[in-house]
Amino acid sequence: MSNIYGKGAKGRATKLHALITRSKGRCEKCGAGEQAFLQCAHIISRKYSWTRTDLDNAFCLCASCHRFFTDNPVEFGIFTIDKIGDDKFDELIEKRNCIDKFDWEEEADRLKVIAKEEGLI
Repeated sequence: MSNIYGKGAKGRATKLHALITRSKGRCEKCGAGEQAFLQCAHIISRKYSWTRTDLDNAFCLCASCHRFFTDNPVEFGIFTIDKIGDDKFDELIEKRNCIDKFDWEEEADRLKVIAKEEGLI
């Protein structure tokens, strides 16, 4: 079985980010619960280190809503702006463009603390 989160500290941070996001327990679009296979849906693509594990950069979506938004990016953009607003979206865009080196060990440690505080691990 492949590791969908990646290797090392980056993989640990990504897995914790997804765990924390899914812990909302309901799809943020349709309200479906855990039986709907909740997923971590990124606003800004996971390929950008500085926003990959930002807790403001993801929604908890059921598999169906996640697929819908993947296939309908305009609707996802409208949903995103309605949920987080233009200012928060602009902050994510600015953060995405950061070129400084990202410390994955530090990020994994930060998210582990949050997950422990929320009783997730």
